[in-house]
Amino acid sequence: MATNRHAQIRYTILDRCFNNHNRLFDYDDLLNEVNYVLFELGTEGIKLRQLQYDIEHMKSDAGWAIEFDETLKKGRKKAFQYQDKNFSIANHPLNVNDVEQLETTIAILSRYKHRAEFSWLEELIPRMEQAFQLVESGDNGIISYQENLDLKGREHIGTLFNMILKRKQVKITYEPYGKPEFDVVVCPYHIKQYNNRWFLFCFNEEYKSISNYPLDRITGIEELNASFESSTINWLDYFDDIIGVTKPEEGKVEKIVLRFSEQRINYVLTKPLHGTQKIYKEDQSNCSMTIEVIPNQELYQQLLAFGPDLEILEPAKVRLKMIDLIKETSNNYNYAE
Repeated sequence: MATNRHAQIRYTILDRCFNNHNRLFDYDDLLNEVNYVLFELGTEGIKLRQLQYDIEHMKSDAGWAIEFDETLKKGRKKAFQYQDKNFSIANHPLNVNDVEQLETTIAILSRYKHRAEFSWLEELIPRMEQAFQLVESGDNGIISYQENLDLKGREHIGTLFNMILKRKQVKITYEPYGKPEFDVVVCPYHIKQYNNRWFLFCFNEEYKSISNYPLDRITGIEELNASFESSTINWLDYFDDIIGVTKPEEGKVEKIVLRFSEQRINYVLTKPLHGTQKIYKEDQSNCSMTIEVIPNQELYQQLLAFGPDLEILEPAKVRLKMIDLIKETSNNYNYAE
């Protein structure tokens, strides 16, 4: 049985229902659950016959060979629930149809991975092939990735992504470090990952400006029916003149000259700090580089990480800021042995 995007959505909804051991679902309940989501996505609902076909496919070997607890009833009607309480198709190996579709999708994506705007596919494709075991047996340890599966806020990514797609205003409950949580109404625009952390960029209704909130400090999200303030920002360009995620409203781009030690310069050449990085030709040692960015907290954090291998030559205000930060750091170690 061929499957399409809507079929996969239906299987995911049914899987959630079958895996819910706090509630029983009969045919009517399952139809309501599936059609509610489909209507929200702006597509037609399904009839009982299609639902029955979907369930039979999930039970078949071509699907996931699922097994139900056949003893369950809701009133006089048959109820559906997995026999194995720990089963979910999300944790089950891919079926034949899934593998074929995924391989086709990867083949299509591979056509575009050499284009600049799709450079992220170079990492994504091998990651998918390994995660879904599409590599040859014994080759599943070729590559590993840095990630934190316990990172708070990951569960909000899908919700916020859909709110952005649907252009929905939301109320988020936010809990700053060491302060009481509060509610804020925003129009979500963009989600960005930086330094293994996710951030939401949005229009803040109270301050009438762009704000960003780390997802690990968001404790709740509520969809609102209020009007949505459209964004005029090109998010592909928004981060071009900064390092990280903080963009000071009154900040100006500065040409910063950085002199590295001979031991560190090759590292910087192979891993540029920023897309504007160039060799500083006025330095005959070839150990100096320039970048053109708006100074922010993330910039100084990166520069401090080079320790004694880096000296800021220009501009004076960035150099003085670095001197102050280094002095503050040094003061932490001014104690008697």
